[in-house]
Amino acid sequence: MSDDLKAHAASDQDFYALLDVSPAATLSEIKRQYRRTALKYHPDKISNPTPADIEKFHTLQIAHDVLTDADVKQLYDNARDARLRKQRERDMLDSARRSMVEDLEKRERAGAAAQRGVKRSWMEENDAEAKLAAEIERIAQDGRRRRKEAQEKLQRELDEEQKVIEREQEEARKAADRSSQRVDRSQETNVPELERSVKVRWVREGRGVELDLERLKGLFASFGTIEAVVILKDKRKRVQGSKGKVTLATGMIVFASIVSAHAAVLDGEKKIRQAGPADGDWAVLDSVGWASGDGPDLGAGSASFKDQESASSTAAVDINKTAAAPAFNFPGLNSASNSGKAPSFGSFGSAAASMKPKASSFNASARPAGMPTFQDEVLMKMKAAQREKERKVLEEELAREDEAADAAEASKANGV
Repeated sequence: MSDDLKAHAASDQDFYALLDVSPAATLSEIKRQYRRTALKYHPDKISNPTPADIEKFHTLQIAHDVLTDADVKQLYDNARDARLRKQRERDMLDSARRSMVEDLEKRERAGAAAQRGVKRSWMEENDAEAKLAAEIERIAQDGRRRRKEAQEKLQRELDEEQKVIEREQEEARKAADRSSQRVDRSQETNVPELERSVKVRWVREGRGVELDLERLKGLFASFGTIEAVVILKDKRKRVQGSKGKVTLATGMIVFASIVSAHAAVLDGEKKIRQAGPADGDWAVLDSVGWASGDGPDLGAGSASFKDQESASSTAAVDINKTAAAPAFNFPGLNSASNSGKAPSFGSFGSAAASMKPKASSFNASARPAGMPTFQDEVLMKMKAAQREKERKVLEEELAREDEAADAAEASKANGV
């Protein structure tokens, strides 16, 4: 805030009347009305501008600078309110004085007519002057009382506004604390299948040709209850360290517990890295990871993951004997049958004993023309889940930025 603007803030000129706007007008309204009014007096916009026009344009610029600066506008509004209040008090006092003078003159004329020129006594004149002085004092006291009441009311309003700002800041802080807290999801029972799914890859060569559904189940059964296992269509890809393309096989394992899936990813990677030729199928696997790409957030319960994983491993049951139907069911997949179509995840619980990991189980020729392949539907489901997760993260970031901006604005207003 410059000293020049501070000086203009004490001006006795009504800048609102000059711009023809209300004191409650917004910043955009003040700027818009200034542009309209300034065009009438701008020296470059009118022909033969007079000194009065130039002075009026200069005054408009001062009014614009004062009313568009929040700090200076507050000073100007306070000074303007004080001037208006004093003017109203003067008007009231002048009105009361005029009324009293007229009343005295009327009574004097009436007394003169009644007494036919008899002079009023000294006591009567003194009494009239005393009444006038008392009335003037009463009006002055009434003005002081009104000013005091207005100041007290203004102070109460400021105190209420301060309390509201403090409450809003406290609510914003609590909201920020709530958004920053991590949620314990390790005990949830209704976790989406995709977040409980583990993806396994290996090269379909040598011993990898023999790795089928039953052996894949046997490898990961120690981590917890498995709801479903499926092997996707093989792909030909070029991998690091290979001269040509190799056949990569991909398997999907759906666990009943998110903790079991977490244990499978962590310990599975360790077993793959440490596996030797004598470790059987673990030496065949190339990688173990989350089906969704990123692992789910276990939140506050992640610190006790080992205990939870151990408990879930102890309580694991023989998946070949269970009769419960699994919950993993991607939309668009048909149930398993003898028609040769790709089986859904929901069919693996009841048909686990009868399914064979042969190529005929995924007979592409039996799929109607134009229908997405089993692998395509799984990948589309994974991508949709990832996009939804990114959208939620972006919404939370935007909400935190809005809360921080509101808190900063409230803090600035409180400081002023």
